[in-house]
Formats: sequence, structure tokens, C-alpha cells
Amino acid sequence: MKKLHLNQITGERGVHIFSNRILAAGLSFHTPSGALDTGVDGFIELRDPHTGEVRAQYIAAQLKTMRTLPEDNGEIFAYRATERDIEYWFNANTPVILVVVHLDSELVWWKSIQGYFADPERKRSRKVVFHRKDDELRDDTVASFAELVAGFARPGIVTPSLRTEEELETNLLRVDHPFRVNLAVTDLDAKEVRQALLRRHEYPPMDWIVHGGRLITFRDLDDPLFEDACDLGSIDQIDTRDWFEADGDVTKRQFVYLLQRCLTERIRDRLRYSRAGKYHFFKPDRRNGIERTIRYQSFARQAKRKVVSAHGKAQSGSGPSYYRHAAFVPRFLEIQDEWYLAIEPTYHFTRDGVEEYAYASERLATIKRFETNANVRGHIGMWRAVLTDGGDLFRDDYPYLTLDAVPSLRHSFGVPDGLWTEREDPEERKTREEGQRELLL
Repeated sequence: MKKLHLNQITGERGVHIFSNRILAAGLSFHTPSGALDTGVDGFIELRDPHTGEVRAQYIAAQLKTMRTLPEDNGEIFAYRATERDIEYWFNANTPVILVVVHLDSELVWWKSIQGYFADPERKRSRKVVFHRKDDELRDDTVASFAELVAGFARPGIVTPSLRTEEELETNLLRVDHPFRVNLAVTDLDAKEVRQALLRRHEYPPMDWIVHGGRLITFRDLDDPLFEDACDLGSIDQIDTRDWFEADGDVTKRQFVYLLQRCLTERIRDRLRYSRAGKYHFFKPDRRNGIERTIRYQSFARQAKRKVVSAHGKAQSGSGPSYYRHAAFVPRFLEIQDEWYLAIEPTYHFTRDGVEEYAYASERLATIKRFETNANVRGHIGMWRAVLTDGGDLFRDDYPYLTLDAVPSLRHSFGVPDGLWTEREDPEERKTREEGQRELLL
């Protein structure tokens, strides 16, 4: 007489729970016919959720249905595989995932076998550690499955990517400037104009330029500040666009220079400008030591960042070896008759908050080696918040240059971030992670 064992019923219930979850994510789970115990219980076929197109892309799945999770402490649990199973999974020509189905709660977790056991220590232990929160199978897991298939690609195996929507953040800020610019004849050069302004004000503005025997600024030249700097009887006001288009690239370069001077004036209370590096960097916090931390609204949340931070240990034994200052290179661009500021994040290094560090170039090269897309995105988010910040109760808004954030773009085809590290050499990964720890301080 044929019998239906409890283990078979439990296994089938697990298959149904998993299959329903996969269907909810817009995919399908195919189980082989018959009762063969081959080391995998079925195959997930990937499907474009927008078009419904399937491309014969598969992930093999081994299911383990359980009522009690081994070594469960509420946050993690573990499953120990057999050597025979691991060997079987590693010989597969498709990605293999290990799936754990908890029968009572109907929760499902999964791990990439090839990815998890790429670490020799893990492979020797045969233990797979699941994180209840991070490894849970949810409706949005389709993007992770697409990433898994793409990461498994190698010569001879073609795995086209699925369409996965991605949000693209830009490093551009929209520029708003006055519609009219003021000009006056002067027989002084730029250095002499600055001396004339210093006689009138201890900290004169720097948002002006001298070109072709004329002083050019968005400021009111009738102000007594400019009385010794130009011929007040020659003051003229013209349309800004008419001015910077008057002599082609020549006047357009002068307009960009004026925008750069306005930017420097706008942020001079918090940042300094490096003429050698052509970038702006945060000043040290002299009231509370040298290090400086700011709070700001990033892309989608409140955040804080240490923008001047101490690193290493000085040879004298007291104090840090150097300080790292957050910095950015400004580039003004004209795109379809609109002007934008492009932000290129970088770093400035000092010995004591002021004097430049002797090994700055080596430190910068090291950071660029370890930086990831997430690091750069976070840096840009910080600069976007700082540069678009207006005035408040204690500080007037700068009137001659306004910077506005450009909305993020939705793109239908994303590049999974995990592709850059999925096949990374373990030693290189360890080095990168150590570099990341210093970078995120």
C-alpha cells in the first residue's frame, strides 16, 4: 500500500508557500515532474514585470521547509548543508539559491549559494547564516534575482538584464542669477580694485571682475563701496545674456568667472577656496577644535556628516597625523540655454586645519581607490544641501546667485550595484572594506 509521509506533506506545503510568494513578485516557479531528489526542487524563471517578457533565464532553488528554525535567536538562524549538496550546487550552470520556508508563519528567506560560499571559511563550515530581516523574500526581490543572474554571467553564458527601475540622482544644480549686470569704466586692475575696496570695508565682497577696462558685477555700482574703484559717471546696466553673448566665447568665459566669484562670495563664511586645486573646502571649526560636523537634509532623510575629520597619529605621539576636509570642484555649464553648477566631490588635506598636508596626493589617491557609488552619492547629497541652503534668522540669503536642486530622474533600466562586488577577490574585498571604514569616519 502506498503511503503519503508527513515529510512529503510538509515539503509540498513549503513549495506552495514559496511558489505563491514568487508569483506575487511577478515571476514563476517550475517544479520538475516525478519524485526525483536531485538537489534542487525547481527553477525560478525571470520575467520582465513591465512587459511580461520571459527570456529563459533561470535560478535553481533548493527548498527547506521547517517548523523550527535552527539556532534561532530572533535576529538570525542557521542551516548546515551537506558536503554532497554543496558540491552539487557548485557544479550547476545556473545560480542556485537555498530557500528556507517557516511553515507556521509562512515567512520565506533565501541565500545565493555561489555568492555565500565564495568565502572558503564558510564553505568549510557548511553553515548558512540567515538574517531574518535582510534575507526575507519580499515582493521587491525580483531586482535581486535579476542581479544574481547577471552576476553569474561568464564567457559562453548570455544573461540579458531584466528591466529594473532605478532612481538617478544628478550632480547638477540649477543656477539662477540676476537678469541685469552692472558695468563701469575703470583704469585699475583687479588687484588695485581690491585695494580700493579694502579702504572702504574690512571684508569687501569678491563677486566682481575686471575685464576690458571695465568693472563688472551684479552689485549696485552706485554704492559708496565702489567710489574709488571705478568711474561712477560711466555706470551702465545691460541684460546679462546680451552681455555674455556679445563676444562669443570670450565674454561667456568672463560670465563663468563672475559666477565663480559669486559662488565664492555665497559660501565664504563656511568654505575656503584652493587656488592650486581649484576647489572649495570646509574651514576648520576653531570654536570647538578643528573637526567639524554638519547636519543637513540629504536626498530623502536627515543626515549628519563630519566634514573636517582627524586621521592617523602624528609622529610626535600627540594629535592626529592629518585632517581631511570635504571639498568640491565647481564647474558651470550651459545646457540648452540653462546654466548649471556641476559638483565634483573631492577632499582637501591639512596638517593642522590650515597648513596643507605633505602627503595629500597619496591620501586622495587611496580614497579614490576605495570610494563606491554610495560614497559619492552621499557626498553629492551633502553638497547639494549646503549649496542650496538659503538664509535664516541669523544670516541673510545671498541675492546674486541662487542654486536649486535638480529633481531625480526615473530610469527603466538599472545596473545592480552588487555586480561590482559579487565576484570580487576575497582579499581585495577585505582591503576595500577596511578602506571604507576610514572613509566613512
